[in-house]
Amino acid sequence: MKIKDNLAKFFSVLRRLRFYEILLLIVALIVIGMWSLMEITRSSVFCGSTCHIMRPYYEEWKTSSHNRVACIECHNPGGTDSRLAPRWSALAQVASYLTRTYGERTRAEVNDAGCLKSDCHSKRLLEGKTAFGGDILFDHGPHLQQLQRGKILRCATCHSQVAMGNHITVQVDTCFICHFRNKEDSPQTAECTLCHGTLEGSVAAFGDRFDHSPYNERGVSCERCHEGIILGNGEVRHELCLGCHDRAVWQGGSEPVEVLHRRHVTDHVIKCRSCHEPIRHAAADTVAEKVGDCSTCHRDKHSGILYMYQGRGARGVPPMPSAMYLSGVRCQGCHVIPGSLGMPGGIPPAGSMKAGPEVCEACHGPGYGVMVKTWRRDLDLAIDGTWADFRETEALIGAISGTSGDVVEARRLLEKARYNFAFVRAAVPVHNNSYALAILTATGSDLERAKTLARKVKDGL
Repeated sequence: MKIKDNLAKFFSVLRRLRFYEILLLIVALIVIGMWSLMEITRSSVFCGSTCHIMRPYYEEWKTSSHNRVACIECHNPGGTDSRLAPRWSALAQVASYLTRTYGERTRAEVNDAGCLKSDCHSKRLLEGKTAFGGDILFDHGPHLQQLQRGKILRCATCHSQVAMGNHITVQVDTCFICHFRNKEDSPQTAECTLCHGTLEGSVAAFGDRFDHSPYNERGVSCERCHEGIILGNGEVRHELCLGCHDRAVWQGGSEPVEVLHRRHVTDHVIKCRSCHEPIRHAAADTVAEKVGDCSTCHRDKHSGILYMYQGRGARGVPPMPSAMYLSGVRCQGCHVIPGSLGMPGGIPPAGSMKAGPEVCEACHGPGYGVMVKTWRRDLDLAIDGTWADFRETEALIGAISGTSGDVVEARRLLEKARYNFAFVRAAVPVHNNSYALAILTATGSDLERAKTLARKVKDGL
């Protein structure tokens, strides 16, 4: 009964209102409702909980460094500062979602204006060089205010909207594609000092300390030692176009590269990895990457040299890699002097690249060429002494017979010494002087032990 009375009173009030007053009331209710709806759609919770498409991005946003910034603050169409435009955009998206008219390849963009607002990152362009990833120096100004390889970059070019499970983070392979793609055409973008600066003083390297200063003074290029650290050239496979375009567009022919980059990089901030194969840039950690595949030019006779350089291959001697190998110096780092190898049977000489004292001094400074000669002399003396010791041991063991434990052990030690001695002689030991001397020292100890056992058997002890 009470409800009927209230309804009666309400309609009684409406009958006393004039038409324009009722119209005004309806308009007011519509405006309030629309404004309330637009406020609701501004909420990040609304974005993440209402639309199933947005839930993965919402979860990433919650753990990101921007989780106190509403989604709409960054995803503001056109980069406008107006508070109305993003609200209408949100309503339009809600409508497309409810009516199922949205496209399958949904994507959102972040405009520079949204990043560089006064209450966000407006001063980022004035900060100068900042540290990134530990030892990389990065300056936002040139990247956003100047053409880079003829392209206009945007904040989201590097700060991918979703990368490796994070929301708005730097995807470093984008840097590598831009800096190292066809680096022969733009060598200045591939300069090591552009990102790493000129290393001064002592730095940690392979469990030791290394000082770059004298090498910088002599103008030694970084690539002389640090080779094999850039793999790939960021090739474009046209099949990747089908991830965004239908086959008819793809088969229609490609536009000029400048147009494609403007449309994909500047206008719509498509991730570089969407079109380009990745480029790897890191310290080499495999033999093929550090030293190079010598078999492409040489036969396997160089495998012994490679093992010596790596500090492995001898029996019973712990690995002892050369310091230059650990630094990533390839064969071409030292073998830079054109030479020739005489061929039998009147065949013209074959070209080769040799090393020499002057090559050592070009990097390490005066005196290192003499040091290599000293290494060779010491190794030759050690090899001659070991050879004489080996012949003596071989003669002693050849004079004994039987199958006793001492005889078997003496022969085993002789065979081990034979293998290690042959390895040193075949591997050009100057490639790893310390390892070669360690092998010869161990070989001498084995021979001495074998001789002791042979004498013991010969004397009947």
